[in-house]
Amino acid sequence: MELNYITYQGIPSNTAHGIHTFSLIKYFVKNGLDIKLVFPLRDKGATTELTKLQNHYEINENFKIEATKHYLPFGRTKFLKKYTYLFSHILWSFYISKKYKKNSKDLVFTLSDWVFYFLSKKNINVTYECHDLTVIRKKLIKKALLFPNSKIICINKFVKEDLGLEESKNVVVLENGFDHEVFSQKIKKESPIRVLFAGNLERFGKTRGIEQIIKYFLKTNFSKKVQLHIFGGPTSLVENLRHKYNHESLFIHGHIKRSELSKEMAISHIGVLTNIESTHSQRHTSPLKFYEYIGSGLKVLATDALTHKSLPYQDSVYFFDLNNFESFKNSISLAIDNITKNESLNYEKSTIDFRVKAIIKFISARPEGLEPSTP
Repeated sequence: MELNYITYQGIPSNTAHGIHTFSLIKYFVKNGLDIKLVFPLRDKGATTELTKLQNHYEINENFKIEATKHYLPFGRTKFLKKYTYLFSHILWSFYISKKYKKNSKDLVFTLSDWVFYFLSKKNINVTYECHDLTVIRKKLIKKALLFPNSKIICINKFVKEDLGLEESKNVVVLENGFDHEVFSQKIKKESPIRVLFAGNLERFGKTRGIEQIIKYFLKTNFSKKVQLHIFGGPTSLVENLRHKYNHESLFIHGHIKRSELSKEMAISHIGVLTNIESTHSQRHTSPLKFYEYIGSGLKVLATDALTHKSLPYQDSVYFFDLNNFESFKNSISLAIDNITKNESLNYEKSTIDFRVKAIIKFISARPEGLEPSTP
């Protein structure tokens, strides 16, 4: 089966979005699909060289690349960034959609709501994976799903609920997973106890509460016997935190490759999951890092966001209020007390491979020869 994977993201990158894309591609290929990756050369470091992308994302699988020039304003100016992104995204999506003929047999998987909308109007076999919602996106999805060959994968149940959709042949909820070939529980965890945070230290230009967590950690007595390790970027924020906080139990490493990070997780005991206050973090996310923590055998110390409370394996999660020191202290104490407690976790069903198999089954079952509903 041939699958066109279309995304309007900067490639390569170190974001969770980029890791997600290439993890899916890896397992699409492993499960027998011929993948063609379609994306714009919108960033300075963008490349069409397969080996460079393989090296960056640490995968070995082969796939085709169809990159397009990007003469649009997004990325060229910081002025009105939100609006230049929207304008550029729409034009690029319209341009890409023109390459597909109406009612063709092409099979498309996309992370772009505008690609989904334009291809749906041509009744192309297109599946959109939705990770977040906006007012415009809700309208595009509603119109796109009037066409029988259009399908949507919601990253969690709240996305589906907020779209007002019922699960059907064209709608499914599939949460995230971890790469079982990268993250492992086989390494024995030894003293000292290690608490680990991994991921971008900022989101949408705002810090994700990591500095508050550092302050709380150093304020507790645990800082005398427990280590806190932080992995992530950007470099400027890492350097700022190193300058402000100097403690023998605090280690701020910056960004490292996933293969190296997996080794750090394997010898750690507790993973920290935090986010900024936003509708996205409260309702529209399925944190990749959570599954990587669980896949590495870690307990999870998580902010009390609604999406975090709906994740699987709740017996391994300890919640805290980011604005309350006592809440943090009590939760980290419980996590430490329970690090040797074994939970009955179904790791196989939490892998990206399991998820991709479900995606392939979902996108393959398509009606043919049907006329679209009237938009």
